[in-house]
Amino acid sequence: MNTRLLGIFRAVMTSQTTVGASRVLGISQPAVSTALGQLESELGFPLFNRVGNRLVPREEAKLLFSASEAMFMYSEALDQTVEDIKENRLGHVRVSATPQLGHSILPQAIRRFIIGKPDVKVFCDVVDSFKVIESVEALAADFGLAMALEPELDQALKMVKIASIEMVCVVPHGHPLARRKRVVPADLEPYPLIGLSRLARVSTLIAAAFRDAGVPYRVAVETRYSETACRLVGAGAGVAVVDALSAIAHTGQQQIVALPFRPKNTIDAWAISSKDRPLTRLAEALLFETHHAMKALRL
Repeated sequence: MNTRLLGIFRAVMTSQTTVGASRVLGISQPAVSTALGQLESELGFPLFNRVGNRLVPREEAKLLFSASEAMFMYSEALDQTVEDIKENRLGHVRVSATPQLGHSILPQAIRRFIIGKPDVKVFCDVVDSFKVIESVEALAADFGLAMALEPELDQALKMVKIASIEMVCVVPHGHPLARRKRVVPADLEPYPLIGLSRLARVSTLIAAAFRDAGVPYRVAVETRYSETACRLVGAGAGVAVVDALSAIAHTGQQQIVALPFRPKNTIDAWAISSKDRPLTRLAEALLFETHHAMKALRL
C-alpha cells in the first residue's frame, strides 16, 4: 500500500474535507482528490460517498483509518528518532582518558556536550595511557585522550593533536621557590623531588632536562600520575615537575604554586581513535567540545 496516499487519506479523515487536508499537507485540493481516487483504485473499494461537494466516509474508511493509526504512530516515532539521531540527541559515547585530561578538560567538555541531550549517555573512564590505548584498540571506547604518546602509535590508530602542554614546576604555598619567576633544575636540587614513573615518557623528558643541566635526577618519591605528584606537593612532601594541566586543578585550590620550568619542555595531548571504525556523530560532537575546553584554558 502506498503510504503517501494513505497519509493523504488520513489527513482528509482528520480534517473532514479535502480543502482542510490540502491546507494541512500544503498541496492543492485537486491533488488531494486525485490521491484519494488513486488510493481507492489501489484498494479495490470506495472509501467515501460523494454527496454534493462533500465526502462522507464509508464504514470501510473508518476501519482503514483505525487500523492505520498504529502504523502512523510508529512512523512518527521513527521520524522523531531519526531527527534525534541527526541532531545528536540520542545514543551513547564512550571515552577513555588519562588523569591529566580526564580531570581537567573532559568534565567541562561533557558538561557542554550533554546540554539538550537527555537521552544521550556518556561513559567516561579515567585510566593510565596503556589502558586508554587498549580500550580504543578493542573498540571499547569511541575515542581516547592521552599525553606523551609514542609517535609510532599512528601506524595503528588515528591520532589528532589537541594541544602542546608546557611542563611546570610545582611547589607548596610558602615554599622558598614560590616567588621565583622561573625554575631550573639546579634550583630543585636542595629539595625532595617527587618524580613520575620511570616507564612514562614524561619522566624521560624531565630526567633529560636535569642531565643536560648537569644536575643529578634524584627522586625521593616516585608515583605513576602527575595528579598524585601534585597532591604530594600540596601535602608538603617535596617539589615536582609536571604538565600544566595537572597543576591547574591544584593551584586553584591554593595548595600549590606552578612556576615556569626551564629549559622549556612540552608534551603533546592527543585524541586517538580506531582507523577501522569512523567516529559517530555523537563522538565527533564530544571531541569538538574537548577541543573547545582545551582552547578555553589558554595554556
